[in-house]
Parts: sequence; structure tokens; C-alpha cells
Amino acid sequence: MYRDYIEFYGILVAYIFAGIVVSWLAGWLWIRVLGFLTFGARGLPGEKLTRLSNRPFKYAIFFLIVMWGASYADNFEMFKGSKLLFRLDQIAHVAIVVVAAWWAVRLIEGLIEWYMEKSAEGQDSTVEEHVALIAKQISKFVVYFVAFTIILSYFNISISGLVATAGVASLAIALAAQETLGNMLAGVMIILDKPFRVGDRIETNGLIGDVIDIGPRSTRIRTFDHTVMVVPNKDLASSRIINHVFPSPQVTIRLKIGVAYGTDLQRTKDVLLGIMNIHQDVMDDPEPGVYFTEFGDSSLNLLATCSIPDYRDKFRVLDELNMSVKEQFEGLGIEIPFPQRDVHFYYTGDADDHDEGIKNGIGGQNNNATGSSSKPAS
Repeated sequence: MYRDYIEFYGILVAYIFAGIVVSWLAGWLWIRVLGFLTFGARGLPGEKLTRLSNRPFKYAIFFLIVMWGASYADNFEMFKGSKLLFRLDQIAHVAIVVVAAWWAVRLIEGLIEWYMEKSAEGQDSTVEEHVALIAKQISKFVVYFVAFTIILSYFNISISGLVATAGVASLAIALAAQETLGNMLAGVMIILDKPFRVGDRIETNGLIGDVIDIGPRSTRIRTFDHTVMVVPNKDLASSRIINHVFPSPQVTIRLKIGVAYGTDLQRTKDVLLGIMNIHQDVMDDPEPGVYFTEFGDSSLNLLATCSIPDYRDKFRVLDELNMSVKEQFEGLGIEIPFPQRDVHFYYTGDADDHDEGIKNGIGGQNNNATGSSSKPAS
């Protein structure tokens, strides 16, 4: 009997040791094969996923060997009905499920990190950290919850109540945090669609400013007076957005200028083109241009356009161009008119009332029956 025990445990230990060796060899082969398949493909997710899945693969092979050995040993009289082998079989089943869940979580996290690295090249990597963290936590919870239900079903434990409870709890959370979840989903769509990124200058719903942070629930925009506006992601996702940076930080400056009727327009155009061409920040491509756009009520309206390489210099360059236009026009006698209106007052009463009105300062400046006066108004 004693000899039988020694033989039993000797075979068991030898089998486990052999399983360790085989699993290690399988892991080594896994690395070599996948390394060969992904050779020269740096930057692809294959190299990262191979490294992340090495340990889970070896553990999975080991517990599969243990589970297969426990099932196969039941065919021999020596091992038939052994409680130890039965427990080892149960442990192997549970361990395989846990290792598979761990493997899946590592693969998902690796893919998320790889996507972040690729999408954040040349940018601030913090743009997508919030969404990546949320995606990792959600995927981890889902995978481990599925693994937990599989383990319970293996031990014949009813999971219907647990699933129903989880469904009711999820519904209650979704209803209670409907606004927050909507903003979080909108944040995910902003990150994936990339209508703007941190550092971009955007304009939406009458608000213009620089994006300083894209969070899971809201986006922070710094306006020109250095105040920070916190805008819910859902509002941004459903609004029209003008991105002044994408696809390049180049921006066009437009000067709307009116000159008096009778002004030599060709001369005025040459003056405006000269002002823009000599400015150091104005680009040669596209070339500056001046266009006669409208016969206004009080002026002939022109539109001068030019481009500068950096949108952050827009207001400085605009100020300098406007100052140059004013100085040049004043020096050359080019008039920039302002709106004027003549207002006439007519009196239609009798002469006596008119004379009384003149004494009181009413009725105009003339002594006629009908007086009139004119006064320019701006």
C-alpha cells in the first residue's frame, strides 16, 4: 500500500513537472513563431501582442495539460476515483477560465495603448488618456464578469439571478447618469473623429478660443480674455465647429474698407496691395488680393485679403495692417467716408404760429412760411 502511494504521487509530480517543461517549450515556440511572422513589421501591434500574451499562453498550456492528464488518468485502476485528481481537474478548469480572461484583458489593453501611441504621434498624448482609461476599465469589468459567470455555471450554480440583478443595476445606473453617459459617449466620438485637438483654436456657437483639455465629460476652452469655458461634450458633438488650425495653422485676414465716391479705385487697390506685400508676416502664397465688392450707401466697398502662417498672430497683424492703411490713406488724401443723413423739418401752420415758433426756436432758420434746416448725423 505504501509503495502504491509513492508510485501514485511520484507519477503525479513527474507529470506536473513534465507539464511545466512542455508549457515553457510551448511559450518559447510561441515567441519564436510569432516573432518570425512579425519580423520587420515594427510599429504594428503584433510585436506588442506577442509580448503581452507570452505568459498567459504558457499558463494556459500548463493547465490544459493538467486537465487532460486528470481526465486521462481516470482510465487507470491506480487513479480511478482519486479525490486529488478530481480537485486538480476543477482547479485546472477554473484556472483556464481565469487565464483566458487575463489574456483577453492584456490583449485589449495592448490594443488600446497601441492605438493611443499611433494616434498621438507628434501631439500631446494626454488628449486620449481619459477615454483610454475608461475603455480599459469597462473592458476589464466585462471580461472578468463573463469569466465569473462561466466559473459559476461550471459548478452548477445558477447565474440567472445574478444576470438579472446586473441588468437591473445597469439600467438604474444608466437612467440616473443619463446626462453624464451622454457626455462621455460624445467625448469618445470627439476623440475618435478628431474635429479638434488640444491646442486647436475653434469657434462654435459664438464662442471662440483655444482647447486646453478634452475630458471624459466636458471640454475646456480658454477664451481671448483668459477665462476658461467648460462646455459639455454633448453640446460640442451636436454643434458646427470651425477649426482655425486644421489642416494647418495658416489663417486668412480680411480687411473691409470703404472709400468715398469719386476715389480712384485702381490707385487705392495698389496702395492696399503694397501695404500687405511689405508686411513681414504676410505670405506670398496665396498672394494678397484686393477686390471691389459693393456700391455702398456712402462708400465704395473693397475687400483686401492676405494669409499669415500662424493663427495666433492674427490680431497683431490685423492691427498693424489697419494702422498702415489709415496712415497711407491720410497721407495720400484717400477719404474713408462715414454715413451721413440730412434731416429736414417742414412747418405747414399759419404765419402767426410760425413766427411764434421761431421765437421759441422751432421751425427752422429761415423766415419763409415753410422753414427747413439740415444737420449731418453720423
